[in-house]
Amino acid sequence: MPLIRNVLLLSLLASAICTFPKDVVYDALEVWPMPVNVTLPSSPLGPHVFAVKKQDIDSSCGQYISGLLTEALTMKTCFTTSPRSYQGSAYVAADSYCFNSSKCSKDSDCGTGKCLAPDYLKWNSTMKCPPSVKYGHGCGCCTSSPPPAITNINIVCNKVGIPEEGYTLDIDTSTVNIASSTPKGAAYALATLSQVVRWDTVQNDYIINFVPLSISDAPKFPYRGVMIDTSRHFIEVDEIIKTIDAMYAAKMNIFHWHIIDSPSFPYESVKYPELAREGSWGGNKTVYTQAAIAQILARAKSKFVEVMFEFDTPAHTMAFGKSHPEVMTDCWEWMATSGYKVDVDSDDCQAINPLAPASRTIVTDLIAEAAAISNSKYFHVGGDEVKYPCWDSDPAIKSHVQQHYNGNYEMLQANWTANVSVAAAAKMGKVPVLWQPTTNVNDPVWINALPSNTVYMVWLGPAAAIGYAKQGKDVVITSPFYVDGMGSGSWDSVYNTAIIPEGLTADEQKHIIGASICAWGEMMTTTKVGLSTMTIGAGIAESLWADHSNSPGPGSATGLATSERYNHFLCHIQRYGTHSGQVMGSNCQVF
Repeated sequence: MPLIRNVLLLSLLASAICTFPKDVVYDALEVWPMPVNVTLPSSPLGPHVFAVKKQDIDSSCGQYISGLLTEALTMKTCFTTSPRSYQGSAYVAADSYCFNSSKCSKDSDCGTGKCLAPDYLKWNSTMKCPPSVKYGHGCGCCTSSPPPAITNINIVCNKVGIPEEGYTLDIDTSTVNIASSTPKGAAYALATLSQVVRWDTVQNDYIINFVPLSISDAPKFPYRGVMIDTSRHFIEVDEIIKTIDAMYAAKMNIFHWHIIDSPSFPYESVKYPELAREGSWGGNKTVYTQAAIAQILARAKSKFVEVMFEFDTPAHTMAFGKSHPEVMTDCWEWMATSGYKVDVDSDDCQAINPLAPASRTIVTDLIAEAAAISNSKYFHVGGDEVKYPCWDSDPAIKSHVQQHYNGNYEMLQANWTANVSVAAAAKMGKVPVLWQPTTNVNDPVWINALPSNTVYMVWLGPAAAIGYAKQGKDVVITSPFYVDGMGSGSWDSVYNTAIIPEGLTADEQKHIIGASICAWGEMMTTTKVGLSTMTIGAGIAESLWADHSNSPGPGSATGLATSERYNHFLCHIQRYGTHSGQVMGSNCQVF
């Protein structure tokens, strides 16, 4: 079985039994993100039932792999799409599905056997395949009745030589074998397996089309993020959990929880409960209690998703002032009289008073409290969009800046970020993350202000990403991936946007550690989370996993396979209750 590399660039051309346009290509596997290295069978054995009777999970796999396997073996979605006119099926084009001599369109084509075709291609109650098959091959594959069964699965999580998030997945006629060096790698193998396996409503069984099959896989980028803003609109706990489930399916690994901001303070602090009591939208129904946070963290751990909290200071802090006015800069007169300022008027303009002792104490305590329960190595400290006229309107702050910083408010901001928020995160053993704090990445105020391991989330264009990477600083790309009315309007625009900007050497490119979908809350409510983060946002999952060529979308033959594979994935994640919708005409059932 020859090894086929970079299979997400691979599509198998249709058989030469009829004439095809040269640009009509089909993907062999309906998996998102597409695995990097796949071996498709040169001697295909046709479809097999996947009915596990014996499972062997090595103790090296820890406590969560068994549950993910159970999930893969019990959750069912059924995807139905319009039959393709070119020979009727994607599988007709994939010679690895079954031998040409075994292809069929009805049971009578198989002698004493049975014609097993994907149920979602069924033409009507009596025909398994669409009428176009008479101009090509049948959409089914002859097999025994009942089909042969794969009954064993073995999983080991301590195999040397496999990357931390990598895995191998090998399927033969009797057994599925999964190997990884960590439980996380095995989890991603099961995420792939759950898409390789399809639920067949006619057979009333799980079916694996490609036997034998071998996959060796690992991601390109270590940071594969989804950010949700829960301050501007309160997002229900169940919806956050559904998003985490869908992130696991897409192999996204960082849930960036922008939990507080100027509009509301929904985080229930153990030490300062008044912050949420006064600063939330109102009542316990718009507060993330410690119990709710623990529930979200538990689900994230079970799905190998890190929860990175963000406590944004010194700006974006107006909600602090509802219970602790002593920590805020008194710039109300400036906000009220100096004109319209930002897209949500003045609520983002008020900043913490960096000179107030209570400011440093409360922020340090909050970061320590949240960092202590987080399962992520990262902690996000915000750090952007300080409106200096607010500080300048306070006589004490103005005098301090003139005396100590020669009137440079940027130095005051850098001092706060370095010595309060970043210092608090670092003290808790976290890697500090912040939004790029300045438009000029070469500003001498910032170049050496923060620890060398600080991660910069770039939101002001590729030039900033290039600048930070050339300085040897790690970067997460965000601004091309703002969803929900703030930039990225469709999944394919997300998919086709390059992660690494041009102009970097190979060593400098290593400092682009990934990217994040950002679902800001101005227009996003609970009912739109699935649409924003998954229907649009999950297009980034494949870009973060491996290199791929651009897709022109379903309006052309070359983009049809990628679009349909993505559409299939959006059905797959609806098993978690995600309101992901779909991007092409189709139907999705969850059992």
